[in-house]
Amino acid sequence: MKKNKMSIIIKEVYRKNIFSWAFFFMVFGPLIMMAVVGGIGFLIVKDSQASSYGQIAVVNAKSEIQEVIKASEPKNNYQFDLTKEEAEKSLKANQIEGYLLFKQGEHELAPVYYRQATSKDIKLKSIQEGLSHFQLQKLVEQMGLTSDQLKAIQANQVNIQTIKLKVDNQGKTRATDANNPVEQMKSAVAYGVCFIVFMFIMNYIGIISQEIAAEKGSRIMEIILSSVSATSHFFGKMIGIGLVILTQLAIYLVMYGVIRVIIEQFDLLNVLEQYDINLGSILANSSDVIGLGGLYALIGILIYSSIAGFLGSLVSRTEDVQKMITPITLLAVAGFYIGMYALNSTNNPVVQIGSLIPFFTPFVMPFRIAAGTVSTSQIILSIILSLIFMGLALYLSAMFYKSNVLVYSDKGLINTFKRSYQLWKSEREAS
Repeated sequence: MKKNKMSIIIKEVYRKNIFSWAFFFMVFGPLIMMAVVGGIGFLIVKDSQASSYGQIAVVNAKSEIQEVIKASEPKNNYQFDLTKEEAEKSLKANQIEGYLLFKQGEHELAPVYYRQATSKDIKLKSIQEGLSHFQLQKLVEQMGLTSDQLKAIQANQVNIQTIKLKVDNQGKTRATDANNPVEQMKSAVAYGVCFIVFMFIMNYIGIISQEIAAEKGSRIMEIILSSVSATSHFFGKMIGIGLVILTQLAIYLVMYGVIRVIIEQFDLLNVLEQYDINLGSILANSSDVIGLGGLYALIGILIYSSIAGFLGSLVSRTEDVQKMITPITLLAVAGFYIGMYALNSTNNPVVQIGSLIPFFTPFVMPFRIAAGTVSTSQIILSIILSLIFMGLALYLSAMFYKSNVLVYSDKGLINTFKRSYQLWKSEREAS
């Protein structure tokens, strides 16, 4: 009978959350946001490219320098027949974007570019490189060096290559280039895992706490608990929210399958490979980050949700929910920022310690796995600690939930928790 009542609670929580606009925006909101950000980024890049070229006047340049400038950046339109005064007038009249002035009588090239603050941001890097190469050629001719000697000088540069040595499970040392694109993409995947975990936690701690606080604030809780135990009610809520999370994940998996079919149908993988992006290789090399990151994410969501359920039971009005869940919200934010720090410094002591703290593990450990700076024993230890803490959080939350779910108080988090602890203690002594 109790199981039947719990299943009713589970179904009601699941149905109420699934068939709501909040769930729709929670599922598709991040996708819409990514699409909007991607569209804005595309427009910015496109506008930046269009604003990088324009009409430029080149003043006092010799014919050979003019040829160098045209060859260096052919996308600009150049005017070589203007004087300095004429170029200034054209610039003020917005007929040109700027003018490049060469000082007469100087052996070294030291041009100055003049533009208005409202003019286009013309790219001058390629022109600068072309002029530098031209000046180097002239210097080589004056010194009487051959072209082979020039090539030897240009090739005589010191490049330091960084190699990361990793020890695999068999004890063998494996060398990888620190600038390997695959290794960099693993860090990008870890960043995605960290962001998704943060998004899920922030969404669902609000949902579970609001779910419980709404029933308690409307006094419906007293009627519900007259027919079902507080423990069954708590776990019914948690399981219902868990099913909502799994539904959201299932929707994302279906969408991934559809997108994968579209990519294969239109042979878009070859298009990506033209830009040195091998999606299959990225997914294969990032399988450990994705798999373990998913496990950490699930454990982290359960930890935060169970504590959110307990904190939601402490409030007497739904208006106080945000204040009550602030502590775990701040913990999630702290974990996210430690994860962002781990993106560039996975060996920092703060990152190493944070990856073993269950509140922060879901955010930090994927970065250490991606960078290969964590041993298998540390991964196992972090999973064991997280599972133990998850079980402890569920147990304590359910225990205190039973004591305070019918207690109404407006004395704040600390005082309400003290009263809840006293009630739990007295219930244990009475039993």
